[in-house]
Amino acid sequence: MSENKLTDANVSEIDKALNAAKARSAAKKGTAASTEKPARAPKPAKEPSAPKRPRLTDEEKAARASAKSTEQAAKKAARLEARAAKQAARAANRAPAHLKKVDKAAERLPRLTDQAQLEFNSITASFGRDQVAALAAHLSHFNRVQATTRALDQRLTAGMQVRIVSGDPRFVGQVGTVVKSQRIRCYIEVTGAKKPLYCFTSDVTPISSVNAATA
Repeated sequence: MSENKLTDANVSEIDKALNAAKARSAAKKGTAASTEKPARAPKPAKEPSAPKRPRLTDEEKAARASAKSTEQAAKKAARLEARAAKQAARAANRAPAHLKKVDKAAERLPRLTDQAQLEFNSITASFGRDQVAALAAHLSHFNRVQATTRALDQRLTAGMQVRIVSGDPRFVGQVGTVVKSQRIRCYIEVTGAKKPLYCFTSDVTPISSVNAATA
């Protein structure tokens, strides 16, 4: 056999060498491709900048400042006006302190009968303040005379039932029992009172002489 003649074994070795060379070449190409930097994306075009605001003149600046000051003053005046209106409405709904005392005093007045209320309304509507005051003085004097007469003539004893006709308005019209009687003073036990009332004998009028012990 000639030395130049290829055998199957030689061919197989050559094929292996070629294939290995191709693999190495392919591996080098892949490594080179992976190390290459990606191409940069193009930068976006810059948007056109907004036009610059024109610079104001001194006169325009002064006018703008004056307009702003006027607007602020108008807003402040509106706030003050609204606050004043609110305070005025609150004050109108709130009765003065001295009127509250008068209202409380009115609540303590004894109740008038329907006829007495009609007479009271007629007097206060028909006469001026001076005559109403004069009538009140005359009525007060009349009551004093009647009280003095009753005090001199009236004799009260313990256990007697009486009706309160004057004195503390809270108890006028109520019926009580005499606990103790003196010359012109007496102690009356009334339902709802914590202790016996200290009255003038003229402030009460007897309605029964039945002794409390036998009532």
